[in-house]
Amino acid sequence: MRKLVTLLFILLLIPGCSNYRELNELGLIIAMGIDVSQDIDDGYRVTFQLINPSQLSPTGAPTGIPVSNYTVEAETITEAYRRASIIIPRYNDLSHLSLVVISEELARKGTNLVFDAFERGKQAKSTFPIFIARGTSAENVLGVVEPLESNPTKSVRSTSENNQKMYGISKVMSLHEVITILSSEGKDLVLPGIKLNKNLTSKNQTDNLNNIKPSVIEVSGLALFNKDKLVTWYDGEMARNVHLVLSEIDSTSFTIPCEKKNMTLISKRMRGTIKTLLKPIPTLQVNIAINTEISEVNCNKDLTNTKVLTDIEEDLEKEITRQVQRTIQISQDTGTDVFGFGTKLSKDNPSYWKKHKKEWNTLFSKAKVAVNVKASINDSGHVTDPYEPN
Repeated sequence: MRKLVTLLFILLLIPGCSNYRELNELGLIIAMGIDVSQDIDDGYRVTFQLINPSQLSPTGAPTGIPVSNYTVEAETITEAYRRASIIIPRYNDLSHLSLVVISEELARKGTNLVFDAFERGKQAKSTFPIFIARGTSAENVLGVVEPLESNPTKSVRSTSENNQKMYGISKVMSLHEVITILSSEGKDLVLPGIKLNKNLTSKNQTDNLNNIKPSVIEVSGLALFNKDKLVTWYDGEMARNVHLVLSEIDSTSFTIPCEKKNMTLISKRMRGTIKTLLKPIPTLQVNIAINTEISEVNCNKDLTNTKVLTDIEEDLEKEITRQVQRTIQISQDTGTDVFGFGTKLSKDNPSYWKKHKKEWNTLFSKAKVAVNVKASINDSGHVTDPYEPN
């Protein structure tokens, strides 16, 4: 009898699964798109993308789209999340949130307070990435299903991660990193842009899946922010150069003139460092070291000649210097220190920073720029000379 009483007492002490829910009762939200409300002043139009479990079953081939989008409008993000229960037939769950897309229109109005709900809330983690829907709504971006990646959330992340490895325009930026930059001094925010490469030819998503040239999600530049507001965009090589300076590129390519044609070099290792010099005048100093290999030659060059290789290295150094100088100039023109020269200065010379940080944007805009590039060619490829057609 005593053993039975003891067992019952232990069972009473063991916490139960009072918050347990079956999978078929949960609505797993994997992405959110945030736009400016169409009907509510200073409100939000929020699109929730949920996994459709019936299309992920290991038994049998799926017959439909693996995700579903639900859109509501509300005064706040939290209110939208709660209000979504009027159209989502399952309990909303944010623990699997993997992506947030913000429209360019909203980003130009200001994004700082948008992130409060995610940082303050207890369900979602702060490791998911933030993207800007360029020239379109976040709702439209999350509404495209592609043949290769029928999950739009995975498509956005995979395309961006692939670009970061291959060229360097995009960089996945987590919510935690975004909030850290917005709340720090001496550095402004840059966020990757995404857009649709073309409008859908049909409202029926299955038509896009069967189209040989479907509408797809495309990496589209970097959005520059002044504090919490988007002010302009970097495109192409300019976007790539931001990550080059900050040593955030896995690999990229550079094309330089070669006689009347071009040649392409692939970077394998690179390192960029920055420093803010104060004497004789404020100077933004960038040092870049890059190791490359020759990938394509469309002109006649004797690549066994050391002097020829040295000349190519010098041409590459000049090209990278020109590009980086132009990239920094755009940042200066808009007063957006996206490279963090101010942050570096605050660490190297805290007394100067404390005295001048309120006027840093002006000092940054007027500062001189000094770019030093050291390029080296480690491999000229499997052939020594370009082939010549007979």
